[in-house]
Amino acid sequence: MLNTHRHLIPTKRGEDTHDQRETWDEMAGQHPHHPLRAVIGADDLNNAYIDGSQKRLVSRAVRLEPHFSVLDYGCGVGRWTLWFARQVKHVVGVDISPGMVEAARQAADATGIRNAEHAVIDGLPLPFEDSAFDVVNAVWALRYITDDDELARTVGELCRVTRPGGHLTFIEMLARREPEFKEHEGEFSGAAVYRRGGDYRSLFEGCGMILKESTVSSASPLYWPFVAVRDAARRRNLPDPLSRLAPSAVSVSLAAEGLTTGLMQVLADRGLVWCRHRFFCFEKPESGEVRASPHEQKNASF
Repeated sequence: MLNTHRHLIPTKRGEDTHDQRETWDEMAGQHPHHPLRAVIGADDLNNAYIDGSQKRLVSRAVRLEPHFSVLDYGCGVGRWTLWFARQVKHVVGVDISPGMVEAARQAADATGIRNAEHAVIDGLPLPFEDSAFDVVNAVWALRYITDDDELARTVGELCRVTRPGGHLTFIEMLARREPEFKEHEGEFSGAAVYRRGGDYRSLFEGCGMILKESTVSSASPLYWPFVAVRDAARRRNLPDPLSRLAPSAVSVSLAAEGLTTGLMQVLADRGLVWCRHRFFCFEKPESGEVRASPHEQKNASF
């Protein structure tokens, strides 16, 4: 399916992409034995909860079939690529970072997975045929495309390669009101833009996609209070009896998310709480029509 396996497509995104690539390469090399630290955060307990919570949302929104082909856009160290590979026929994971892609390949080899393909890729258009994938997935990838025009073109490409009747899922950090530019995020020193949920929805719907689901992500009212108490005890050098309960806190929080996600969504919709992480699932109409992005439509009128 992909002819770029194990080599780099020349970059078309300029110096910002070059800087981001170097940063992600460095992150991949820093955590060879704890890969989630390279793509989520430094706290392994939080990583386990966030990873499980996100995958639960995708599993609930999309019924994965054994014959499916999946594109994991911004695959990082392969946490999603390998998860999909155990459930579908074929997965392609792409990322701008050679270090991340190599880490994903090594993880696939170590676990005996043979139906996952990884490649370093940059620039548009994507090297895939129209309607090539049953599911397209992009988690924490779109905010690192800081140029709005490039984001619109990328969204158009992701929609183009989704088959009619297929799904496009993504999770992003959102701005509460106006878009927020970040020079860096914690350990990651590259730039990012937190956009409003409505901005993303307009881009995908402008390409003909239909919103199937939009809900808060990783917002358990059980897990995060547990973490707050644990962290407060650590800061004060107090005895930490909760550490023994940590694995159970993750398990119980994930098991209860069928109920707690709905509760947090209601509270968020009423403005009573603010949940920055948001999950979206779009479906491509069976007609297969994907219109040009609003930006491309505007340019075509001149």
